[in-house]
Amino acid sequence: MTDTDHTEEQEYLPYCIGNIRQNGVVSTSNRLIRPIELSTNEYKALLYAMAVANYGEKNNQDREITEQTYIYLHKDDLGELLGLNKKNSINVAIDRIYKELSSRVAHFVIEEPADDPKRKVKKVHSVVPIIRELRWEDDLKNALQIRFTSEVLPYFTRLANGNFTTYQLKDLFALDSVTSMSLYSYIVKQEFKYANQDTYEVELSLEGLKALIDIGETKYDRWVDFRRYILDRIVAEINSKTSLKLEYDTIKKGRPIVGVRFKILNDKKENAISQSKEKTKIYLDVDFNDNNLVKELGAKFDMTVRSWYIYANDPNSQKLKKWFKPEGCLTDSQANVIVNDNLFQMEFAKPGLSMAEFKKEMKHKLKNDRDFVQANRTRLNEIFGKEII
Repeated sequence: MTDTDHTEEQEYLPYCIGNIRQNGVVSTSNRLIRPIELSTNEYKALLYAMAVANYGEKNNQDREITEQTYIYLHKDDLGELLGLNKKNSINVAIDRIYKELSSRVAHFVIEEPADDPKRKVKKVHSVVPIIRELRWEDDLKNALQIRFTSEVLPYFTRLANGNFTTYQLKDLFALDSVTSMSLYSYIVKQEFKYANQDTYEVELSLEGLKALIDIGETKYDRWVDFRRYILDRIVAEINSKTSLKLEYDTIKKGRPIVGVRFKILNDKKENAISQSKEKTKIYLDVDFNDNNLVKELGAKFDMTVRSWYIYANDPNSQKLKKWFKPEGCLTDSQANVIVNDNLFQMEFAKPGLSMAEFKKEMKHKLKNDRDFVQANRTRLNEIFGKEII
């Protein structure tokens, strides 16, 4: 360890949060495509660390997570999430994670202003290191300690650009293979486009599907082998262990098979409709300074749409009425996400307005002008990455 590293460690206290367990969620930017060449346990440890960061960000909003922040993955919690229950097997699994994860990289797609005036943005593919430091103390062996690189952190903390997806850890951790986890994550990422449909379809070229699940293009080059040994097993695992229900058929160009069309039964929507008959959510427009107050009155925070809410039959509903969100408009936190998005700023900028004036005016419209919000509903949902209106 260098003198610089030692100084940084002394300046920043360890950031320790555990007990995410089966009710946890993880939110990641949609520009993060996937970590590359991870084992299943490495991928799960990485998702768990991101979930801890998400949890810490939500509950400690005055403290920013940086490269110097140690995120602790407590051994017992990690062992439970990995399905391990014997001390030695947990230690062996974490030893292996420790040795391999430090060298892994992640693949991103970054949007930058285009040089061509006819195009607003260009897509740039980037591969960057994930981990700045890993610690696994020989004597105690009670927690794996992770510091993420500054290049990776913005893709699962301070998600200011709004284009992110929230996953249930219990679904991801139920899957036993990285290939299944990769396809599941991709399908869930498409859900917001079809939130009002009972079923929807997602198409992938055969080449794109193999790249997504990290199968070499030349491996299983015969369709019958790829379907039998890879695809059918992935679909069966997702169907049996998560809330998604998948079917698929092939896309042909002449006789050759060139792609796969997945049909997804939106069980989540059906469950939500059933639950909504019993409990209807009322979303709240809460100023940052009032967060603790509404929490004390029983409001809960929905990470998916970044908003506080209560149920319609909540006994404190009258006390919380002044925070009810205007129908068809956005909450303060949702509006913040939108006005800070670079693409939104480029599309809706007005000549002569400073950035501060622009944000203030647009934030007011998003929170109060139902006609403006509804007229731009599709675009706002795309920027946010979820059906928020």
